[in-house]
Amino acid sequence: MKNISKEERTFKFFLISRASRSVALIFVTLSLPLYLFTLHYNIISIGVIYFVIMAFNAILSVLLGALGDRIGYKKSLIIGEVFPLMALILLTVSANFFAIVIAAIIGGIAGAAGGMRGTFSPGSTALIVSNWKNNNERVKKLADTTYIGSTFAIFGSLMLYFKAFFINSVGIIGSFRVLFGFSAFMVLISLVALLFVAEVKRPKKTTKVMKIRSIHYSIKVILANSFNGFGLGMAVPLLPLWFELRFGVNSSLIGIIYTISYAATAIAAFAASKKAYSPRFSTLFTASYTRALQGVMLIIIAFSPLFILSSFFFTLRSFIAGFGSPSRSAVNMHGVNSQDYGTASSVMGLANRLAQTSSGLSGYLMDISLPFPVLFGGILQTVGGFIYFKVLSQHKHEKKS
Repeated sequence: MKNISKEERTFKFFLISRASRSVALIFVTLSLPLYLFTLHYNIISIGVIYFVIMAFNAILSVLLGALGDRIGYKKSLIIGEVFPLMALILLTVSANFFAIVIAAIIGGIAGAAGGMRGTFSPGSTALIVSNWKNNNERVKKLADTTYIGSTFAIFGSLMLYFKAFFINSVGIIGSFRVLFGFSAFMVLISLVALLFVAEVKRPKKTTKVMKIRSIHYSIKVILANSFNGFGLGMAVPLLPLWFELRFGVNSSLIGIIYTISYAATAIAAFAASKKAYSPRFSTLFTASYTRALQGVMLIIIAFSPLFILSSFFFTLRSFIAGFGSPSRSAVNMHGVNSQDYGTASSVMGLANRLAQTSSGLSGYLMDISLPFPVLFGGILQTVGGFIYFKVLSQHKHEKKS
């Protein structure tokens, strides 16, 4: 009988955590711009709020990642869950503007509402990379995580659809708050599930920050990711509101579109988990060109005259994202020393999140012309995909997986 490691046996608890977290954070990420707009804040003010949220979230990500290198990624993940839990409780009990902004900032509950939004938090990629040394196994575990997270993201978007059923009894503001309360409960489940996850013994940290080799490789990834992050921040965080303003659709219909897109992400992630052992394409090729194609889809969405067309290309973009994300996560960690997984992944995430503070521009660009943020964001992400391949192909990667 094959000996199964403790890390393998307890991986199911990690997936439970990611599933419940996805339900909660997807709903909040989708609903927050709509909630603020319902409270009569204009799109420029919402963009400024998102700038502050992204900046704080970037700093918190680095601190949690660096902490994980020293105390373990499981512990840093548990600490990280406390912040969205507190934020969601605050959103549930108060509709005060300042309470909402504080909750959004400390909880990091804003950003790109893609199928992977709730799946990965500071330390999650590092935990998988640390527990599984083989690159194919890493890609498969990352793909499984993406698949589960994206599947349960569907329930988060469905919550936005079913919000309408609470309006008659508690009002439109109250309907948001009821579902914020349920989201808080889901984050609590995520936190408890993490307590049962096993982690390999961490190598002793011998540097204050990172080894030189890890720093050099991280700089390459950061350079490659900066274009993508700036484009994402400009186009995606306010996309639910963009759909409402561009096509006049209500939040329930937006919820349905995101539900379909998350299903596409889940299917693609499942396909990626099977592809992990295929010799046809290198991991870097898959990581790079799926990113570029996501940008192309945004450009098409910006020019689409009909909601049904935008919805189709948005769903196609989600499928592409789900297929490429596990490969990108594995490539990002390929040249990093095992002591530095947490710090490196968080520094990379910091650069990406700081770039996404471009969401502050999104409101201004929408105020000038509605297609602008999606168009410019798509162009930047397309360019970013090719830069990712060019920069990281200079590093000797794994053999085709």
